[in-house]
Amino acid sequence: MLSILNAASKSAIFFGLLLASCAMTLQAQTMSAVVEGALAITEQQAIALFYQRNLGLIAANLNIDKARAQEIIAGAIPNPVFSFTAQELNLKMFRPENRDVAVPALVPQIQQLIETAGKRRLRIESSELATEAVNFDVQDVARVLTNAVRRSFYNLILAQKTIKVASDNLEHYREILRVNEIRLKVGDVAAVDFIRIEVESLKAQGDQDQARTALDQARAELLLLLGWPENSLEISAVESWPEAAPEIALAGQDQLIGRALERRPDMQAARTRIAQAAKTLTLARRKIIPDVTISAFYDHDAGNYFAHSGGVGISVPIPVFYQQKGEISQARAGLTSAELALRRAEQEIRAEVMKATASWQSADAIARRFETSVVDRIETLRKAQEIAYQKGAVGVLDLIDAERSYKAIMLDYYIALANRSKAWADLLMAYGGEIRNSSRHSEDRDG
Repeated sequence: MLSILNAASKSAIFFGLLLASCAMTLQAQTMSAVVEGALAITEQQAIALFYQRNLGLIAANLNIDKARAQEIIAGAIPNPVFSFTAQELNLKMFRPENRDVAVPALVPQIQQLIETAGKRRLRIESSELATEAVNFDVQDVARVLTNAVRRSFYNLILAQKTIKVASDNLEHYREILRVNEIRLKVGDVAAVDFIRIEVESLKAQGDQDQARTALDQARAELLLLLGWPENSLEISAVESWPEAAPEIALAGQDQLIGRALERRPDMQAARTRIAQAAKTLTLARRKIIPDVTISAFYDHDAGNYFAHSGGVGISVPIPVFYQQKGEISQARAGLTSAELALRRAEQEIRAEVMKATASWQSADAIARRFETSVVDRIETLRKAQEIAYQKGAVGVLDLIDAERSYKAIMLDYYIALANRSKAWADLLMAYGGEIRNSSRHSEDRDG
């Protein structure tokens, strides 16, 4: 009877110590969350920082300035040409006996090139289309880099979840080790079992160190995209995963492809470049029509009957030997190349949307199975094994196995959530959509 009471008393002590440890751990995690929350950023804040500070996007925007500068150059009217000529020069004119002879004739002249056949207008229209295409290029760079920001953000959330699981696992082992150290002193647990728990505790410490390294790496990857904002070394991600927008998630594959072909900036850039190439071809053909140069001059010649006179002139190149065939052939090849680029972009978009849709559906199904069937059960199994171990119904190996299973499954669960989030980001990138317009955020379960 006494032995039964002693066993019950020891189990009660073990159970009480374990509850106290769990309470302290929960309090510490809560305090840590409050401290970290001051520096946490949401996904939308991360994307906003990216648009403000990312050097790749800033460099891409400079291409717009260059294109606008080309518009100014294309619309420039040729400057007039001024010339001044002194005629009838002779060394004898400087002799004293020729002092009263008429001075040399002075002829100032101005010339102006006049472009014909609407060439300047075609150049302006072509450069405007080029600027429009560059704008779409910048949007496409933002589309791709924004996806990189999203994926890095989800990797940071995953790293934070991983270190929480590792820390929780380590705290469990430390508490079990502490309680079993007391039991070892009173002879209630075998030394071999205590050593096994010690070894598992050391493994858990190593897992935590690896998780901390992965967290620093994920943070550095995100900060590189965000341009290393102020106080960035302490930055953390608000732990919320994106929720799929029904208008995209429930749409059919053909419907998504059709929308992507219509809205994606790389597709719009390809269409714009076809229009630009057509303008370039028209301009090359118009260059066969020669431009006209008009001139006007004033002639001051005291030796003439009329000392002051003037005149006008016109000059036109005659396209006898060359009719711009090289430029026309080059422009025609450019148009064909632009049309091929459009077809290639269309094929690539179709493939991207199909692959992204398949990946999203697979990742979503895996994550849903975890949410509906696995997470609650593994938590229940873990607690049941702990209670059974406290009562002596199972051995230390069963307890260790339960802890390992819990850690592995929770990590798989968070990896599944991260994979689903990244698959959703890839689908948005392939579709040409923005999370800020088509996605909501919801807190995930911590298990």
